Amino acid sequence: MRARKVPPDLVGELEKAAGPESVTAEVGELEPFASDESGAEPAPPDVVVRPEDTDAVGRVLGVAHRLRVPVVPVGGLTGLAGGAVPRFGGIALSLERLDRIHAVDRDNLRVSVGAGTRTVDLQRAAVGAGLFYPPDPAALERSTIGGNVATNAGGPRCFKYGVTAEYVLALEAVSAEGRVFRTGAATRKNATGLRLAQLLVGSEGTLAVVTEVTLRLVVPPRARAAATASFDSVEAAGEAAAAIVRSGLVPSALELLDATCLALVREQLEGVPLADGAALLLVEVDGPDEGRVGADLQHVSALLAGARERELAKREEDVERLWAARRALSPAITRSTRDFVFQDVCVPIAAVPEALRRIGNIAERYALRIPVFSHAGDGNLHPSILYDAAAGDQAERAHAAERDVLRAALELGGTISAEHGIGLLKLPFVREDLDSVAIDQMRAIKRALDPHGILNPGKLLPS
Repeated sequence: MRARKVPPDLVGELEKAAGPESVTAEVGELEPFASDESGAEPAPPDVVVRPEDTDAVGRVLGVAHRLRVPVVPVGGLTGLAGGAVPRFGGIALSLERLDRIHAVDRDNLRVSVGAGTRTVDLQRAAVGAGLFYPPDPAALERSTIGGNVATNAGGPRCFKYGVTAEYVLALEAVSAEGRVFRTGAATRKNATGLRLAQLLVGSEGTLAVVTEVTLRLVVPPRARAAATASFDSVEAAGEAAAAIVRSGLVPSALELLDATCLALVREQLEGVPLADGAALLLVEVDGPDEGRVGADLQHVSALLAGARERELAKREEDVERLWAARRALSPAITRSTRDFVFQDVCVPIAAVPEALRRIGNIAERYALRIPVFSHAGDGNLHPSILYDAAAGDQAERAHAAERDVLRAALELGGTISAEHGIGLLKLPFVREDLDSVAIDQMRAIKRALDPHGILNPGKLLPS
């Protein structure tokens, strides 16, 4: 439902602000901006604007602020929580043209990129300079750095290397009324003023529109190796993952796939190597040289001694082969079902086995398939609830299962969102995750920075 009628002079004002070539209200060009990959109900914007630079973004926001028109910042539309859905219409502000990658500052291990830069292009630029940008969200080929900042994106490597927030040194952004600002010096340490850059990370475009990001880079590892281990139960795999974390070893990836995930990969994709068992752990270690990595791999092997079956890989081609099943999982899930709810919760590491047990019980209770894969080192679980909305009460059961999964995470001391944001789809559960005073404080910040409530309204915080 639209919150307000669009001012009749909106398109004309936006064309003056950003140029006629940057503005469209053609129905066919609005539809692609109606939704992301979350499955949220589509809602097309009234107009799409593609500014060519930060100053144009400022002018567009100035118009929106003056006319009280909602603005939804848009990246690669790969979000899984409905964060880019323009529920109240208004302006879809696509940052796709802000994709400049500045020269990598090799001496200071940093680079500045436009918000529209694809994650994969940033990673390639870093590699080209002999450096490494570790965050690796699943949609890195299409996701943008602005979107990664908006949700504080992560990925498999984040147990060792950290999430997007840990790489943001400084931001350029535009306020709700259209003023351009920078958050401070792009140094590793900065205690001047509030940590404004970190406030904007994860804010889903509700506080300001990020237009450029200065990111920390690291020296790449020189060697890597991997191991897979199969287990007779998903709880046993979870216990093994927790044991690895308790040992003090910090793998570059610690991934868990349950029996349903493995079955889907086997059903959908032939030729992917998979050991028998009810669950699979994939553990990757990296480091400065083969000697260090080899020692870590032997440590991993010892910690996996209780597994049903183990395989170690030291050669690069063998490591890639072990990753094949993990990479095959997402397409296997999407091919196996008409509809699905893709969830993203996080629990304390020691609670991973219990979380997996509870999700299994929920699947049985609602007679639905709920494959779970997990960035187990972080306690980050991704249960996918598979259903067919056209078949009986499956949709109702799927959303009831979703509620139980989210509440199970909260009961175990966890959170309803680890790396995908809140968007629209998780708003009903925010009050169960955060206390009322914390929500009031967040709302106060929102009101101060966006007094007319035009920036991505209806997202992140409950009304």
